[in-house]
Amino acid sequence: MPETRGVQATEEVKAEWSLAYKYYLRAPGDRFDKKKDRTARIDYVAQEMKLTRKQAKRRIRNYEAWQRNIKKGIVRP
Repeated sequence: MPETRGVQATEEVKAEWSLAYKYYLRAPGDRFDKKKDRTARIDYVAQEMKLTRKQAKRRIRNYEAWQRNIKKGIVRP
């Protein structure tokens, strides 16, 4: 379904992904351990947005994939 990439997500959903990623970048993490760092940051996003850990993780992952697709030229921002 490459032809529908980026079209299925509404602007509100994309705004929520962006907000989650801003929290992710601002979150304190473990500088010395990549896995613990990401886990701690996702926990922080979940706490700030009042989501479950799984929901927060999915929002971060969707935002990162969206940005990769923009960079590749597959979707428009």
